Amino acid sequence: MKASEAPTIQSPTWNQYRSQIIAAIADVEVLMQQLDKGINSEVMTEEVAQRLGIQIDTAEAYEALLKLVKATRPIAGERLRMTSHEQGGQFVLLL
Repeated sequence: MKASEAPTIQSPTWNQYRSQIIAAIADVEVLMQQLDKGINSEVMTEEVAQRLGIQIDTAEAYEALLKLVKATRPIAGERLRMTSHEQGGQFVLLL
């Protein structure tokens, strides 16, 4: 999918798209934790796009995806924290 064609908040598939973004962020965050590294939101946006097969085709689409990543990154972090707590530190997230 092209980033410029991604669902918007008015789209009926918005919640599914947003959930996929959150899951991809969580997946990248787990990898970064395992590597004992951190990444900024710009690199996270590129990683999320790659994992979800989103082609960033315009500057406006990139900015929209970057804003979504920045807004949902704390949600993904909380999801990881809760999952880790519930599983006693051991968990697998599937996209």
